[in-house]
Amino acid sequence: MGAAGTRLGAAAADLVVPPLCLGCRRPLVDPRTLCGPCRRGLEVIAAPFCDIMGTPLAFDAGPGARSPELRWNHPLYDRARAAAVFGPVSQRLVHQLKYHDVPGVAALMARLMAPAMADLLADGDILVPVPLHRRRLLSRRYNQSVLIADRLAPLVGLPVARDAVRRVRNTPHQVGLSREQRADNLYGAFRVVRPEAIAGRGVILVDDVLTSGATADALAVTLRAAGARAVSVAVFARVVGEANREPA
Repeated sequence: MGAAGTRLGAAAADLVVPPLCLGCRRPLVDPRTLCGPCRRGLEVIAAPFCDIMGTPLAFDAGPGARSPELRWNHPLYDRARAAAVFGPVSQRLVHQLKYHDVPGVAALMARLMAPAMADLLADGDILVPVPLHRRRLLSRRYNQSVLIADRLAPLVGLPVARDAVRRVRNTPHQVGLSREQRADNLYGAFRVVRPEAIAGRGVILVDDVLTSGATADALAVTLRAAGARAVSVAVFARVVGEANREPA
């Protein structure tokens, strides 16, 4: 079927099942996007933000400004960038992608993430999706981080190394654990199985949500041990402020 036939098929499908908002499933005219209330409710992260953690700052302290949180919570990766603050709308989108397999959510996340992570690209050579353990992958059927990375790759011009890192321990869920408990929970959870894909490269980890950063920290340690030149993190949403707010 040619491009014209594809467009006709999509138009016919829209007559039967109209496009829906990716956040709340409200009928829309334009597919693959959000309705007005969901767009307004999505808290997009814009400058000023911390140069290291990517978290919003209360005021603009100039280039290279850093969050006071770094004094007690400095990450083991180089820098992180997020498209939005984790809140009601971003949580719905994460759940639609992670648990309900709603088509289009990963593409929307990638479109929002690409400009947010623009300043990571100078040090980035490959995108590495945060891996799931095979048991969790079997029960969920797909890894949402891979879906996001695959749609992000053509937007940022970097390849995806899907199989370079493996999750070798099926760790318990992190919800309700302290930062220290999360770090202990993830000790030895990852292994680089293709070191030639990592050594000397600038790695950008891709995930849906950044909470305490314990997973990203554990991966950063593993990747650096395998020779990664730099490790940054790009996510759709990150928890800000309230430590007890959980994405699960």
